[in-house]
Amino acid sequence: MLYPGEELTEAAGYPALVRFEPGRAGLPVVVFVTGGGVLGRVAYGPPDGKAADFLCHWLQEEGFPSLVLSYPIDSPGVFDAAFPQFSVTNWAEQSAEIIARYVDQNGLPANAIVLGWSMAGRIAEPLHAALRARGKGIELFVAMAAASALPNTLPGLDQLKPAASGLAAIKGAYLDWLLQCLANQNQAAGHLVLDGDRFTREMTGDFPVGLAASAKRYRDGAFVSDPAGDALDVGTAQYRAFPPLALMTHASRIDARHALADRSTWGVYITQRLCETLVFSQPDKLASLSPEQWALLVEHVRGAAEWLSANLPGNHMFFLGENGARTTVETLKRLRQTAADVTGEIERLMT
Repeated sequence: MLYPGEELTEAAGYPALVRFEPGRAGLPVVVFVTGGGVLGRVAYGPPDGKAADFLCHWLQEEGFPSLVLSYPIDSPGVFDAAFPQFSVTNWAEQSAEIIARYVDQNGLPANAIVLGWSMAGRIAEPLHAALRARGKGIELFVAMAAASALPNTLPGLDQLKPAASGLAAIKGAYLDWLLQCLANQNQAAGHLVLDGDRFTREMTGDFPVGLAASAKRYRDGAFVSDPAGDALDVGTAQYRAFPPLALMTHASRIDARHALADRSTWGVYITQRLCETLVFSQPDKLASLSPEQWALLVEHVRGAAEWLSANLPGNHMFFLGENGARTTVETLKRLRQTAADVTGEIERLMT
């Protein structure tokens, strides 16, 4: 049941589905971390699909090595066991172990670029910490229509119910909405990028509730609320510990919550991280800035969240279809350069 190029591996005590493609020497690996209840196959498509309709094709065209990670979900033929207590911490440790393994095996730069789609936005801080513990890191974490570490921003997920396996059931929760997003992307592409039935059958499944942006945990056969534990898991208040951040979102009413709120929720973390890591850590230098330097610092810090945010055509699955996939990679290249420029200018002012 595996697609060509896929590998089942184990890391941090749990199984994972992995697909790696090498790239041009010197470029960092781009890691796609998938969201809730969807395999990373959505980034590269089925073997008989049109490669140009999927993200990994365009990463390859630009020379980037790519690594796509799927944590264990209820997907027959891929994973043969359920892990309802799998947590964000487990997710981060597993992902970091696999990333470090591929970086070392292929002589890649130590700092990866990470694309965190949907619920995978919640992995930003713990993944960075887990990678740093292994001597690696994140050059840039790009949230793709993603949940942030802020609590209570996706209240609809409070309706998740446990399946018999103890995993969170996506049918009756948000699978129909994902299929609506997919149908919309197919329509925009002008052809069938990915069949809805095949997407459901080969790329989705029930998933561990602890990964959801709902602050729930699986205990004794039920889902219970644990907002304090969730905030610790995702590093809600650990601004300094986040990696460099950027955002890709959209303006589709099909995914209204991300369309309306992503820039504000991720703007908090983009701005606070820059302040905590580059400015507030040097109070003496901050106090000695000239009025001209201070004005430039204000301009760059205030503008960072806007400059590091991109609005792409499409919906929650904006990276599907040739135009969407290609535009996503073009935007990634621009955001990568912008992130380096913003950081470099603030560092120059604070030197």
